[in-house]
Order: sequence, then C-alpha cells, then structure tokens
Amino acid sequence: MTRTPADGPRPSGGRLAAISPRGWTALALAALGVIFIAQNRDRVRIQWLTFSVTSPLWTALLAVMLVGVLIGLLLRRRPSKRR
Repeated sequence: MTRTPADGPRPSGGRLAAISPRGWTALALAALGVIFIAQNRDRVRIQWLTFSVTSPLWTALLAVMLVGVLIGLLLRRRPSKRR
C-alpha cells in the first residue's frame, strides 16, 4: 500500500522523535550507570546482614541498580482513568 498526498504529511523524526524527554533522561541515567559499573570491576568483600561474600564490585553495583529499577517500576505513577 502506498501513501498518497491525501493521506496527509508523514511524521518527521521517526522513532527517536517519539521518545519523550523523560525517556531520554532514563536512557541517559541507565547509560551512566552501565559506564560506572564497567569501570568498577575490582573484587571486594561485601557484607549484608550476616552474609559475607567476595565478588567483583560490578555484580554488587548491578544488583543494586536492578533493585532500584524494580523499586521505580513498583512506585511509578499510573495515569488515572478519569472520564
């Protein structure tokens, strides 16, 4: 199926233009988090409650980042369905 001039103008910008500023901010913060994790790869001793493990720092940072994402998803505001 082809577009005709009667169909109206084509949207400019494509998929990248469809991303909201909030989406761009989330992508930028995620990229910064990944860069931070990639630069901190030393082995460290991690203590939590009564547990103690030695692992690469990036695994602990990644775990904390994922917990933060989950908390954000759980606490996100959903639009109310008003009529």
